Amino acid sequence: MKNKLLSFLLFACIWVQTAAAQQKNYTVSGNIKDAKNGEDLIGASISVPSLKLGVSTNSYGFYSITLPAGSYTLEVSYIGFETILKEISLNQNILLNLELIEAKTQLQEVIVKTDKANNSNVSANKTSVIKIDIKQVKKIPTLLGEVDIIKAIQLLPGIQAAGDGSTNFIVRGGNIDHNLVQLDEAVVYNPSHVLGFFSVFNGDAIKDFEIYKGGIPAQYGGRLASVLDVHMKDGNSKNYVATGGIGLLSSRLTLEGPIVKGKSSFLISGRRSYFDVLFPFTSQLKDVTAYFGDLNLKANYILGDKDKIYLSGYLGRDKLAFSKIVGFGWGNYTGTLRWNHVFNSKLFVNTSLVYSRYNYNFDINLSDNLNFTRSNFIDDLNLKIDGSYFVNNKNSVKFGIKLTNYVFQPGKATKITDASIFEDAALPKKRAIEEDFYASHSHKFNARLIGDYGARISVFSNIGLGRSINYVGGTPTYIDGAGTIRESQKEENNLYTTYKSGEIYKTYIGFEPRATVTYLLNEKSSLKASYNRMYQYMNLIQNITASVGQEFWTPTDNYIKPQMADQVAVGYFKNFLENTLEFSVEVYYKKMKNTVELRDGANVQFNEAIESQVVAGQGRAYGLELFLRKQTGKTTGWVGYTLAKSERQADHVNQGKWYPFRFDKRNYLTIVLSHDITPRLTISGNFIYATGEAFSIASQRYSMFGAGNPSIYYSARNSARFPAYHRMDLSLIITRKKIPGKVYKNNSDVVIAVYNVYGRKNAYTLSYQTDPTNNVPLIYKWYLFTFVPSITYNFKF
Repeated sequence: MKNKLLSFLLFACIWVQTAAAQQKNYTVSGNIKDAKNGEDLIGASISVPSLKLGVSTNSYGFYSITLPAGSYTLEVSYIGFETILKEISLNQNILLNLELIEAKTQLQEVIVKTDKANNSNVSANKTSVIKIDIKQVKKIPTLLGEVDIIKAIQLLPGIQAAGDGSTNFIVRGGNIDHNLVQLDEAVVYNPSHVLGFFSVFNGDAIKDFEIYKGGIPAQYGGRLASVLDVHMKDGNSKNYVATGGIGLLSSRLTLEGPIVKGKSSFLISGRRSYFDVLFPFTSQLKDVTAYFGDLNLKANYILGDKDKIYLSGYLGRDKLAFSKIVGFGWGNYTGTLRWNHVFNSKLFVNTSLVYSRYNYNFDINLSDNLNFTRSNFIDDLNLKIDGSYFVNNKNSVKFGIKLTNYVFQPGKATKITDASIFEDAALPKKRAIEEDFYASHSHKFNARLIGDYGARISVFSNIGLGRSINYVGGTPTYIDGAGTIRESQKEENNLYTTYKSGEIYKTYIGFEPRATVTYLLNEKSSLKASYNRMYQYMNLIQNITASVGQEFWTPTDNYIKPQMADQVAVGYFKNFLENTLEFSVEVYYKKMKNTVELRDGANVQFNEAIESQVVAGQGRAYGLELFLRKQTGKTTGWVGYTLAKSERQADHVNQGKWYPFRFDKRNYLTIVLSHDITPRLTISGNFIYATGEAFSIASQRYSMFGAGNPSIYYSARNSARFPAYHRMDLSLIITRKKIPGKVYKNNSDVVIAVYNVYGRKNAYTLSYQTDPTNNVPLIYKWYLFTFVPSITYNFKF
């Protein structure tokens, strides 16, 4: 299969080069940057209006466009920046680096035009992909005023929060763990802080991000539902800058500047909450300890015209404890070393060494002799090479390889003090390796039709040092609530199979075709379609609703098969009013296989036989998404609507019948608006309406022979619904007054925000209790947030 992929790539290169050789062409290549700080601009548009041709910069701001010899006007644009026109005479290959500016300034040899919206919504060969400018994100009202890119994407059609205020998100009927979240190419296994109410992404350290709901390119893999690709700022290469903010419950500070001016730069960005400082002064929370902190680090160095290196890292940690008796802690750690090399004007290659770790601990400390801490982690180390070959103005090829080594520690228990009566114990570690190969070819067939097709091959292998349980009949048998492995469930004289270090004992191979096509009806509208197949070899095991770190990752193995999803999407895209209004309507259908579902009453805590607590299921999701957006002018924002359905089915669950997915929401409406009242005042607002979540309701209670506490009998799984969810948020941004003509070295603003303006009590969960006076059963609805005001002071100097 690998040979077939390589043959396909070789054939594509030979074919397009032969076509290119029929005429004399030259290439213009280079980087597009922000003139103010030297940051690479990702997705900037470079076009030749006279030929109706264009390309976009890649993740490192690099572009390459090949044209016949002659004189041309290049048009370079990026949302929020001035569009520039650059005259070129092409009789040889040209290296052309350009900088875009936000202010309207006249530059030598460059004509500056007013800020102009482009038609990339229509012309770009992308479906189910949305990009939001970080400047727009900072205007969106959020819980406690913390700028959050995940809260922003939850306001898009097809994406919803997994609970009120949560940063866990659901995409087109997928699970929480079906989303690939990357920070500078490193996987972030848990993107949440503080019970899921804040994300790990500090808005001051983020340059750019993009969310793929479908039409996922071949360079991405490993998850079924979506890709959230986040890029940190490189650091200001021209000036030293400090930015930060002081909020009610957390503060942040970012420092950036040149190491060697114009050649290298650094960024240090830190954030910390102070719940632990404030809680002791309250009567209800004085015994609660809670805080989070994170640190973003990055440096880069330009070695020459063809080489640049980057080093970036993230460290984040959370702690939550009650009366110093019960505590939780979890954190993400990532590191990325990258080397960009431009072999020539057509070939760009990036090589990365990436490390990621997620760990969790649960502590019990009742006394000096009754205490222990239980922990788990996943380590991920990979080496990857990604290449882009820009053949000509109609053809380009992307290719790559990735090698990953995984180490899983599903559980380890140790004493907190030497006097503890608990014995140290550890579940066996699990290890795996993964090899990924991909190639894709983008081809412009004619002035109207653009296609992008390719494939990804993933090879996942379980390796030693480790062991697996041998079950009678070779199939895991359900283990009851005690969670122990009964001897009758194992082979009598062969309880385990052990594997020596590096020994491969199970391998899965996944072939993942991808295709996207765009047909331009005219300059203002197009039809698009996409198909992608995704494999997932990692499974998140959770036993609670809220994201407090009580979870662990486990790999596909002898008994748990890889999850797989096929998705098809078709859409109509149209722009109005000189491209200032973008509209799209998409329909999609997704089929999922081998989804990992917990059995009823499953025990996943410190249980080696985790395969006996889960069953393989299947899922299906389909829907319609509407999206209308305005990105320029005094008033910006969008309206999104989703009509969708998502279902699951698994043996031994709900009698084997199909049932609604917990986060199945038939209707989901979002409205996001921001208006600049004056240069100093900006008002913003959000509104969300959603069908209530599905849940399993108690239908009966009974007692055996009239004794003991009554048992509860639940109706069909997820057959009931919470009340509809709706909420409005508002914010007012007051910017420091500026006197015309005066140069300011510092800027500041105050953000006053209210989450859930009209105090809607949206249901979060239910509990069942009995009235002690008359033994009548009662149902209590629990909610988290009503009217939550906040104020934040932001500064930059």
